[in-house]
Amino acid sequence: SALIKSSALINSSLQTTDVLNFAMKAAEEFMEAEASSVYELDTEKGDIIVRMARGEKGGFIQSRRLKFGEGIAGWVIQSGKPMIAEDVHKEPRFSDRFDRETGFTTRSLMCVPLTIRGRTIGAIQVINKKNGSPFTKEDSELLTALAQQIAVALDNAKLYQRLEENFQLTAEELKVTQQKLIRSERSAAIANLVQGVAHEVRNPIMSIGGFAARMKADLEMNNKFQKYLDIILNETSRLEKLVQDVKEIAEMQTAYLQPANMNNLLSKVIEDFSPIISRQSIHLETDIEEGLPTITLDKAQISRALKNIIENSIEALSTHGTLRLTARAVDSNIRIVVEDSGIGINEDELGSILDPFVTSKTTGAGLGLTMVYQILMNHQGEIDIKSRGGKGTVVTLDLPLNLKPEMEG
Repeated sequence: SALIKSSALINSSLQTTDVLNFAMKAAEEFMEAEASSVYELDTEKGDIIVRMARGEKGGFIQSRRLKFGEGIAGWVIQSGKPMIAEDVHKEPRFSDRFDRETGFTTRSLMCVPLTIRGRTIGAIQVINKKNGSPFTKEDSELLTALAQQIAVALDNAKLYQRLEENFQLTAEELKVTQQKLIRSERSAAIANLVQGVAHEVRNPIMSIGGFAARMKADLEMNNKFQKYLDIILNETSRLEKLVQDVKEIAEMQTAYLQPANMNNLLSKVIEDFSPIISRQSIHLETDIEEGLPTITLDKAQISRALKNIIENSIEALSTHGTLRLTARAVDSNIRIVVEDSGIGINEDELGSILDPFVTSKTTGAGLGLTMVYQILMNHQGEIDIKSRGGKGTVVTLDLPLNLKPEMEG
């Protein structure tokens, strides 16, 4: 009845820690043992780990490792056979390493293998009978029966854990993919809208701006209408910029991919920003790997993406701030990181910062990062933005090296 009760407890959970704790507590009670431990064979590393240990010094040895075949537990796992050591000091296979390290005294022990489908996956060990007597054959039979239940429950718990991890990963991947699809749909919707109305909107704006400029030139400088004309000119200029940006996004639904030298491209981008960096006394740090691999990309688009990111960084920086640009070949990508010490972006805004017309700035339409995102999608790349308000921003771009020279969209 005790074995049936322990079996119910052992199988009442699919959490590995709970399974082991129930099993070891039951083993200690049945054998009247002072301590117990479960060892697991790590097939990847080729050694043995103390998965859980109970007793006075259990916490000191948990997660420690043994060589395959080391000590009595190592021998049991290696041979697949149980062992009783009435006096461990007379047993040549006993290792006193943990006793020496913890100050615990092992007098006797019993260890049996954990076997599932004919394969030894570990061992369970009980140490020192509380009454000082040796472990018996009956104890060994009982622990072996218990070990079979433990092995099955442990295997089920591990299977559940793997399924849970895979489900979480799949759910997260689906969430990320969904976000990408939504963004792509928004960009595509903007592109379709722009194709139909950009021309119709741009012409009236240019006409209004043109007539306002002529009126301003014809009026005397002290005329009260000058300030109103300045407002009209500023607003029409802003609207023209907005229409141009949206039109550019519409035209960036495809990319013309050709082999390019990333070092030259980055040098040109840095050179273009040198004047404004100098004027604002920004400290520029660059760490670009020499001889980056040739990469297939649309030079104009990647240059534009980098310029948009660097412009954002410069706008976020006060004078004497720091701007850092690094580039490395990482696995099958070129990774470019733009980091600034500026005002940063609030965490609650990060989730939508790549969406069109979303901006943390007081000026601009919020299309710069949307354009960057579309360019990265054209190149099957990835963008990651990390930031906190007042703590600066880090933008990471990963561009794959294995794209073929062709039109991608």
